[in-house]
Amino acid sequence: MASTQTRHLGQHPGPATQTGLAQPWSWHRGVPGLVLAMCLVNLVSLVSLLTEANAADPGVITLETGQVGALGVASVPLAQAAAGGLTVPAQLRLPAQQQQVLAAPTAGLVTAIQADPGASVRQGQWLVRLRSTQAQALRRNAQQASSQLELAERSLRRDEQLMAEGLIAQSRLDQSRTQARVARLAAQQQQQALGQTLGSAQVAANGDITLVAPMGGQVAELMVSVGQRVDEAAPLLKIANLQELWVDLQVPLSQSQGLRVGQTVQVLVGGEAAADSRRATVASIAPLLDERTQSVTVHARLRQTAAGGLRPGQWVQARVQTGASEPLLPQAAIVTLSASGEQGVFLEEAPGRYRLHKVKVVGQVAAPDGLQMVVHGLPAAQAGTPLRVVTRGTAALKALLKP
Repeated sequence: MASTQTRHLGQHPGPATQTGLAQPWSWHRGVPGLVLAMCLVNLVSLVSLLTEANAADPGVITLETGQVGALGVASVPLAQAAAGGLTVPAQLRLPAQQQQVLAAPTAGLVTAIQADPGASVRQGQWLVRLRSTQAQALRRNAQQASSQLELAERSLRRDEQLMAEGLIAQSRLDQSRTQARVARLAAQQQQQALGQTLGSAQVAANGDITLVAPMGGQVAELMVSVGQRVDEAAPLLKIANLQELWVDLQVPLSQSQGLRVGQTVQVLVGGEAAADSRRATVASIAPLLDERTQSVTVHARLRQTAAGGLRPGQWVQARVQTGASEPLLPQAAIVTLSASGEQGVFLEEAPGRYRLHKVKVVGQVAAPDGLQMVVHGLPAAQAGTPLRVVTRGTAALKALLKP
């Protein structure tokens, strides 16, 4: 009898047993979906209420303490970028106006050289002597033409006096005047030929030409030796003034937005500022982009001391400095506002009160905790109260903005 009852209960479970087995399984599967749906409804309601609450001022968003936590909004104090935080590779170059080549005015023989490579010279100092038969002939012709002019002018003065006394005919005076005019023209032509050929060089009676330094500086290159014959216009030596150099910076396009003429550039050698250099100043910015490197070439003018430890062709690092410190903030704080590429950040004006400010990114600086952005457009901080910029929850704040 007991066996039959047991078999009956096992084969025909009652309604209470069926309900007890099925109801817990269905309840546990339905709870997560119900909770998720309730959270979504609450979030949508929260966004709707906050949007309506901030509709009066579309740039300002006000949240309660619980809402700040729910949206995950967090802010950090705004740092300031040290002036000149943008460091890029650069190469030193000698400006064209800071170098000159001393050339042979005529063909000749090098008889003496006064300066060796690297020697400092002053303007007007003699450097090279040449012996030239052509220069000797030019000097002789100029002297002869000058003598002919002097003779013709003396003859003209005598004939003018005789004409005044009535002792000669008018035709003779006219002839003397013509001869003087021709002699004057010939002398001018010979002097011009001598000057155009020899310039400021000094020519001796034996044909020795003394060439002087056209500018002060250093002998950068010596191209001839004593006893060598040279042709007309052959280069003899090059003089360079290294006290002024060009600094050619290669600035990536993404970091070139804030560049402007007049900015200060600090030259770095081995990661440290060159001890014998002065700060360079941006003189020009190339209008065209280098397609290969996607960079902008910037030319800065550098003045250094007479000792001049920097050399043309040298690769250095250059730190671009601005006139004043610029705001420096984490990359996560930048918000893209529209399809046109406008950018902005949210500043925390007070606990739970956030205001949107449009900014312009002008550079970036690598930092141990991530990329930091240098921006224009933020308001100045009040004394003793640094600005706070939102770095988390920016997407939620952006969604609350009035369209």
